[in-house]
Amino acid sequence: MRFSAATLFVTLPAIASLVAGFTVPGPGLVPRAKNGGKGGGGGGKGASSSAAASATDSSTATATSSAAASTSTSSGGGSGGDEQSSLTLDPAVIAKGFENDGQDVPAAGQVASLTSSNNFINFCATVNQPITNGQQITGGSCNPAPMGSIPSSSNMPSAKFTNPKNLDTIPPNQAFTVSLAIQGMQTGFFVNAEENYFAAPQQLNAQGQIQGHSHIVIEQLDSLTQTTPTDPTKFAFFKGLNDAAQNGVLTADVTSGLPEGTYKISTINTASNHQPLLVPIAQHGSLDDAVYFTVSNNGASGGGAGAGAGSSVNTSVGSGASASETSSAAGATGTSGKGNGGSDNSASTTSVASAASSTNSATDSVTDTATSAASTSTSTGGKGNGGGKGKGGGGRGGRRHFLSRTGNNLH
Repeated sequence: MRFSAATLFVTLPAIASLVAGFTVPGPGLVPRAKNGGKGGGGGGKGASSSAAASATDSSTATATSSAAASTSTSSGGGSGGDEQSSLTLDPAVIAKGFENDGQDVPAAGQVASLTSSNNFINFCATVNQPITNGQQITGGSCNPAPMGSIPSSSNMPSAKFTNPKNLDTIPPNQAFTVSLAIQGMQTGFFVNAEENYFAAPQQLNAQGQIQGHSHIVIEQLDSLTQTTPTDPTKFAFFKGLNDAAQNGVLTADVTSGLPEGTYKISTINTASNHQPLLVPIAQHGSLDDAVYFTVSNNGASGGGAGAGAGSSVNTSVGSGASASETSSAAGATGTSGKGNGGSDNSASTTSVASAASSTNSATDSVTDTATSAASTSTSTGGKGNGGGKGKGGGGRGGRRHFLSRTGNNLH
């Protein structure tokens, strides 16, 4: 068949246009299916039935696989490019060192580290505990929040009590002010202790210092020479120091004082979400302080003064919204702890006397605390039908006991 020059001039553009219509598209971003999974919603390799798709199936599948693998980095890992709302781990933040168990450099008694190739993002799925979920769960829990930002070694915090000083003697049942010099961290940062406990990573300010706050706790001892460990659930006084330090000093008033005896006072310096401070090196000085003092009328070293009247214990079970100072008869005991959602905003004081007991109620702002026997309620965390491993995010079936919430400032 022969074509004239005029005929070819007319038909060649049409043929070129037709060929352009079959051009294989270049790789592009592939939206993540809502149901996840592998090929859900017809996302398999042979989904198309058209001749054109069949002809380009190999190229398209390759482009799809490549785009899906890089979605988190190309699109910011989430809707609208927000990595902080994405459920996909950004490959840029994977710590390859977590794949090493450390036994390549063995040492006597050294155990192998757990390892992970995905930053332990599903670690809590391996243990039979409820998710911490911002609450103080006295029965134990698993916290999925990352540790967060760690300061340089030149920005490690430290603290020192300026009152009482080590081995001081103070009179009994008289108000006194605890003062604490602190440096290397930005104080005045605390979150809701009932709803955001351990719920966010440690954060730094623009100067590279940890943002957080401190606490003080006073525990009664048998004597200054006591060698047995104390019981962390029992204490004579507790107070969260929420304010920013003034001229590098934090203070707390113990308005009713303490009964005669021997005591240890310690700091608990924490980040904003109440977690212990994290610093960059293993070998460092203490980030906290502890001193020992005596409460006595005669000004002499206690040596267990007041111990015969019973132990000073804290029996706080409720929230910190209300406080009461309780004098108990000799030998009274109790169980301490902030409970589920209990707060550390109120100071807690339980003194022991050999006489009758009395209770004085106070408000949340009062720093002389006490035992609040708040009512409790029980809720059972089921597996649900929502997120997590396809069967819900209601915890892993653990039973949780929550205390009633009666105050505004629950730290």
